[in-house]
Parts: sequence; C-alpha cells; structure tokens
Amino acid sequence: CAFDMDGKLSILDKIGDIGDLFDKMEDEHPCNDFDMKFRNKKKGPQTRSTMMCSVSVEPLKLKGLPMRLCDLISNMIDCVNGDLSGDDAYRNVSDVCSDLQLMLNRPGRFLHDLDLDNLSLNGLQLNEALFDREMDFSILQNSYRRSISGANECAIIVGPSGIGKSVLANRLGTYVSSSGGLFLSGKFDQLPHAKPFSALASAFNGYCNKISKDHLQTVASKLKVALGREALHLVKVIPSLLTILGDLDDETEEDQDCVDAQKRLQYLLCQFVSVISSCSGSPVTLFLDDLQWADPASISAINQILLMSESSYGKRQFFFLGSSREEGMIDHAVGDMVSSICHFGVHAKIVKLVCMDKETTNTMVSDLLCLSPRLTRTLSEIIFHKTKGNPLFFSQLMMSLCKDGLVRLSLSRRRWEWDEEKIQSRKLPDDVAAFLTSSIERLPQEVQAALSTLSFFGHATNTTLIEALESKCGNNLIGPLEIAVTEGVLDKVNGTYSFGHDRLQEAAYNMIPPEDRYILHFKYGAALVPRSLELQDDGLLFTAASQINRGGPAALEDAEQAVLIANLNLTAGRKAMEMSDFSAAYSFFDNGISFLRKRHWQEHYDLSLQLFDSATDCALVLGDITSLKLLTNQIITFAKSFEEKLNATYNTVSALAYASQLPESVNRSILVLSQLGEELPDSY
Repeated sequence: CAFDMDGKLSILDKIGDIGDLFDKMEDEHPCNDFDMKFRNKKKGPQTRSTMMCSVSVEPLKLKGLPMRLCDLISNMIDCVNGDLSGDDAYRNVSDVCSDLQLMLNRPGRFLHDLDLDNLSLNGLQLNEALFDREMDFSILQNSYRRSISGANECAIIVGPSGIGKSVLANRLGTYVSSSGGLFLSGKFDQLPHAKPFSALASAFNGYCNKISKDHLQTVASKLKVALGREALHLVKVIPSLLTILGDLDDETEEDQDCVDAQKRLQYLLCQFVSVISSCSGSPVTLFLDDLQWADPASISAINQILLMSESSYGKRQFFFLGSSREEGMIDHAVGDMVSSICHFGVHAKIVKLVCMDKETTNTMVSDLLCLSPRLTRTLSEIIFHKTKGNPLFFSQLMMSLCKDGLVRLSLSRRRWEWDEEKIQSRKLPDDVAAFLTSSIERLPQEVQAALSTLSFFGHATNTTLIEALESKCGNNLIGPLEIAVTEGVLDKVNGTYSFGHDRLQEAAYNMIPPEDRYILHFKYGAALVPRSLELQDDGLLFTAASQINRGGPAALEDAEQAVLIANLNLTAGRKAMEMSDFSAAYSFFDNGISFLRKRHWQEHYDLSLQLFDSATDCALVLGDITSLKLLTNQIITFAKSFEEKLNATYNTVSALAYASQLPESVNRSILVLSQLGEELPDSY
C-alpha cells in the first residue's frame, strides 16, 4: 500500500520505539562514536518530518555505521519522501522493526558488511544450520540426558534421503562435545565392500584415538580385566584398541564352534562399551549413520549392546543414536531390532523428519544470502516449488544457480541479487537424484570418469586404494578428484575422499550403464589384489574380493583365473570368520563356490572341500538350514573319506536341533554313530 501523509506521520511517531532498538544495537555493536543525538531533538510530527527528509546517510557512513544500517535508514527516508519504487522499500514499520531485530540477534549475517573478497572468490557459503528442527533437536537432547543419567533409552532419526538426518545428528554431536561428552560416529555403506563391522570399527577406533591421557590408564586396566585373554579377538575388529592395551600375547585358543565365536564377539563388544561408558570420565554417544544398509552381524551386535545390563564398572553413561531412511524401518532388520529392544524394556525414541515448508525455505534463503526474509520471499517461493522443500535439493540448487550466475554478488550494492524470471523458467528434473546426475554431467569429462570410478567403492575411499587403481589400471584419478573437491562434490579429510552425500555417490554410480558395471567391478577388484597382498591389508583384501564378486563369473577371462578368485574368496572368508562376521564370511565362500568350474571336485578337490566345509560352518551360525543341507549333500557325495564328511554332518545335526527338528537330528546322529561302529538298542 502507498504511504500518505498519515502514513508518514505514523512512521515518524514510532521512530522513538525504533530508536530503542538503535540504542540497544549501539550498546552491543558500537560504531566508532557514532552520534545519534539527533533522535533526541525536540519532538513534533512536522519537525521530525522535516528533519528526516533533509538528512543524508553519507555522514553516517563516514562515521563507520555498518552499510546495512545505513541502507535501512536510507530506505526509511525514501519511504517518508514517498519513494516506494525500490525492491527493498519498506511498506510498514513492523518490517523495519523486524529487520532491526535480525541485526541485533544475528549481526554476523544481517548487520556487518559482507566479506566481498571471500564471496567473490568462493561464491555462496552453504552451512549446516538447522531450520525448523528445534523441536526435533530438543527431543534428542532430552533423550540423551535421560540415557546418560541411567535410563535405558536410545534414539533413531528417520526420514527420506536428503532430509537432513546426518545434519541433525551432527548438531547433537556438537552439543555432546561442548558439554564434555564423547561423540563417536560410524557410517554404513550401500556397497557391501568394507571390512566386517566397518561402521562399529570406525566409531570405536575413533574412541581409542581420542581418549584422554587422564583416563587412559584406568580404561586400559579395566579393559584388560573385562576382555581377558580374549582381547585379541576384539583387536581384529578394532585395531586401534592396541593403542590402549599395548602389545598382547597371542595366547588365545582357537574356538572351533562358530556359534560360540559369534556370541563371544558380541560379549566382548558389550564389555568394551560397558567399560568405556563407565570409566572414560565423559558420557559416550555412539552414532551410526544409514542403518538401512547395516549388515546382519552389525545389527546383531548393536542389539546386544543396547540390551546389555548395567555396568559393573560404575555408572554407565551411554547413548545410542542411529539414522535410517524410512524403508529401513519397514523392510529391514533395523525395524526388527527396534521391536526387539522395545520388547525387552529399552525405550526407542523415533524422530521422523519431513521436508521444509515455504516459510522455513524462505528462512534458509534469507540466511544464505544474508538478506531480510521480506526481500527473499519471492525467490524462496520459486525455490520451494522446484525442490519441494528437500534440504539436499535446496542446497544443490542454490549452488547451481550461483555457478550459473542466476544468483550473483553485486559489488556496487554489496549484496546478493538474482534474476527471478530466468530462475523461474529454468527446467529442472523432478527429483534430487536426477538433478544431481545432471549436475555431475556438467563437470569436465575426466572428472566425471574419476567420480564414477570412486563411486564403485561406496561413500568414502582412501588414497591407498586410489593410488593402487591408478598404478594398475592406468587411470588418472587424483587430479580430477581434487577438482571435484573444489567443486564441492567431494570432501577430503585425512587422505580420504568422500562424497558430500550418498545421493551424489548414487548419481555418479548410475552414470555407468548397468551392462558395463560388472566388468568394471571385476577389473577394479583384480587391480587391487596384488596391492592388498603386498601390504597384507585385510581391509583392502575384503574390498578387492567384494569388487570381483560383484563382477561375478561372467567377467572371467580364463579357467585359471577362476581358481585364483575362488582361493581369494576362501582367504577373505576365513579372515571374516576370525572377526566373527559369519554373514560376510558366508558370502565370500558362496561366491568362491560360484567361480568353480565343472569337475571342480575332481580337478580342485582340496579347494572345493574347504569352501563347502567352511560355508557349512557359516550357514549353521546364520540358521540357514536349507543352504546347510545343500552344502552338506555335496560334501557327502564327493568327499573322499568319512572324516572329511564329519564337520558338515555335525553342523547339519546341530542346525536341526537348534530348529527344534529333533527327530531328524536324532536319526542323522544315529546314522553317524552306526558308521563309527556304535550300535544303539532298538528301544532307544
């Protein structure tokens, strides 16, 4: 609405109220002895009207008043003079008060001048600030406080991809760290290539590397008592544990019972968490991201940790936080785990996140551009329409608009400006995945190729692996990946490249045609095998074997290669069994069997027997009776001696007993005894 004389007087009548805000701002943010006595001159509508119309803001700028405040005063003068043509013209006093309040509350964003040199060089500076998540954050805070005070409670953040689950979790991590707690984090990967228990290992290795010297001795002595001679079994999963325990004597006895081995590892993990959450001097929070991709062994271990009883080493201060996509709570073991722990009295707080509404989107645009929400509203409505309020889509679109010059920095106006008409007419894909793909396709070809190669190895990859690929495959990777880092597609921390978001990794991976992926998986895996053996790096070995297995037998070049890969899977499977990850171990053995050719029992008898026999051990632990019977039948058919059949037979008998199929279990046992010359009476 236009200002008439009454409107002008209404503004002037309220200058005194606005002046109170100026006084407060001057106290908190002094401006070089800026003299504002003119506001205290003789009052009277006409006098003040004349004064305001004749005053210039140039002397105020020379006095050091922030440019934003000078612009605000200049706009008010224009409004009093009836000039409402500018796009930032005030329409009412409440807008003025709102802008002043923003300057008071957040001077770094809305009062102080922009760092034009930095912005000209680096463009828009995205941050991970949370908007419209205060209630969700408060729920997590309260859950954390109750848990470290002794309540049996955990929390899981649930929502679609790109909704901000990790951002919310990391904000809690900042809160935990600032209040003296320890925040440990790990992340599950969509591509099952990593070392067994990789997410848990990453989190607990982090603890071992950051424990304070003041508590090191106490934790070390308690762990040695709690873990005893079995500590080496846990060291295989958490290598950095040696930094706390020191060198250990290899006096552990090999346990041939795989079921007991799995229970042992779960027990050791529980003991480890019990000690560190009671003796570290600080509350311990364990955050595991992307639970929807967690392997069964890790889910089982997490389940046992959450169900563990009160620590015998003192008051337990432990909080578990997880995040999962919505589908993970429906058709994945995560949902079963939550049901299980709730059944046994653990309260699971589920925090569901939804997309931003229009008002929140405007708040984010306002914060990003350091402009009043009233100035960004029309732009934010366009952004909301195109992104549907998805935070990841929002951030990627804003960065894209900046790169294309549709949102640009005006040096003359010392603020951001944009072309609404061109932004409105810009055609975008309907979902964030397609948009991210189109964004990657705009990068140089060699950068696209390097990103696609990196995506084959999941969310994060270290330079050791990348250098091995460069050496064996002849691909130029490091240089293009550094370009991707500068473009914001990748992060690089401590020699590890990681995608800024899972969706970026998925987009880069999906750029490779499906019919080509299996060949590349096989090629990359084969390239890593020599380096993994040279370095004796189990993690690299697991990665190499998994990549080859994703390629599958169809990628084989000759029969000799098949035998080598079967042996590689045998080695990887045995190492996974040593870590009590029987799900991963079974996968390696099963893949090893798939690479065997016809007549493998005749031509590669020892290799075949070891793969099949080890697979029965894993099938027993996993409760997969169907696979166990099939494997056992092969061994009974082709094994050359009775002794070589015994282990598989024992596993089958045990599995039947565990499944309450006692008559069949007894009959098989009697058959074995009769073959050993032990006849039982008919009355038995």
